[in-house]
Amino acid sequence: MITKYQYFSVNYFLTRALFLGIGFSLITGITKQDSIFSFVVGTIIGLFFIFILNKIQQYKKNKTLHEILNEMNFLGICLRILFILFGFVLLVEGLTFFQVFASFFLIKTPLYFISLPLVLLILKISHDGIRTTFQVASCLFPISFFLTILSQVCLFGYSDINNFMPIFVSPASSILRSIFYYASLSVSPYLFMLMTKENNQNATFAYLTGSVTLIFKMYLILAIVGPILASLYRFPEYVILKEIKLLDFIEKIENIVALSWVFDHFVYISIATLFIKELLPKTVQKSTHIFLVIIAYFLAVYFVGKYFTNEITMYYSLPIFSFTIFFIGISVLFIYTFKKRKKS
Repeated sequence: MITKYQYFSVNYFLTRALFLGIGFSLITGITKQDSIFSFVVGTIIGLFFIFILNKIQQYKKNKTLHEILNEMNFLGICLRILFILFGFVLLVEGLTFFQVFASFFLIKTPLYFISLPLVLLILKISHDGIRTTFQVASCLFPISFFLTILSQVCLFGYSDINNFMPIFVSPASSILRSIFYYASLSVSPYLFMLMTKENNQNATFAYLTGSVTLIFKMYLILAIVGPILASLYRFPEYVILKEIKLLDFIEKIENIVALSWVFDHFVYISIATLFIKELLPKTVQKSTHIFLVIIAYFLAVYFVGKYFTNEITMYYSLPIFSFTIFFIGISVLFIYTFKKRKKS
C-alpha cells in the first residue's frame, strides 16, 4: 500500500518538475517583474484543478485509471490513446531538458551518454512497479527539500526588492498568458497520479508546498539578477545558485545544490514512464513499454535535443499541449465518475 507521505513526495516533485528550463525562463520572458504575480494567481487557479483531481480520486474509489477506461468502452479507448500520447510527449520533454541541464555539469559529454543511464534506471524502476517508484520518491524528498530550503535561505541575503520594481507594467494579455502557463506547468503532470487505485490521497498540501518554493525561487531570481537578465537566461534558477556562499568561504557549490532539480526531473520522468506502462494492454505491456521508452530516448537525443529549432518548438508548445489533454481528460473523467457514483 502506498502511504500518504509517499503520495505527498511524488506530488511535490510533479509540481516543480516542468519549471526546470521551461517554466521560469518562459514566464519571465513574457511578464518579467510581474512574473511573481503570475505565479501567485496561477497557484490559486491550480488549486481548483487539484480539487477536481481529488474528487476524481474519491469517485473512482479503489479502481485504477486502466480499469476506469475499460469501463468507458469507445470513449475510454480514445482517452487511453490521448493519455499515452500525453505521457510519451512529457517523457520526451523530460529526457530532453534533463540532458540540456546536465550539460552544464558535463560539458564535453555527448548527449546520448548523459541520458542513457537515466533511461536504464527508469526502466528498472518501472519494471518493479508503482510501489518501488513511490518509495524512491519518498527517499529523495527529504534531500531535495533540504537543498531547496538551504539554497533559498543562503540566497535571500543577495536579493534586492528594488531590482524588480516597478510591478504591474506588463499588458493584461501577457499577465493572463503567464498565469495560464504557470497553472498548466504546475498542474498538468498530476494527471499521472490517476493511475493509482488508493483514494485516500489529497494533493492540495503537496501542491501548495511545491508552489511556495517556486514562488520564492521566482522572487529570488528577479531580486538577484533583475527582470531583464532573468528573461534572457535559459536556466535562471541555476544561474543564481552561483551566488551561494556558506560561512563566507564555502562557494562553488551550485552543482551540489542543483541536485534538487535533478531529483524533481528524475521522479517526474519515472512517473511518466510508469504512467505509459500502466495504460498499455496487459498482453503486450512489457515489450511495448520498453519500445516506447527507447523511441522517446532517441527522439530526445537525435531529434529534439540535437536541433535547437525542435527544442524551442517544444519549449513554447508544451504548456498548451499538456493543458489541453489534461483539461479534456479530467473533464471527461470527472463527469463519468460523478454520474457513476450518483447512480450507485
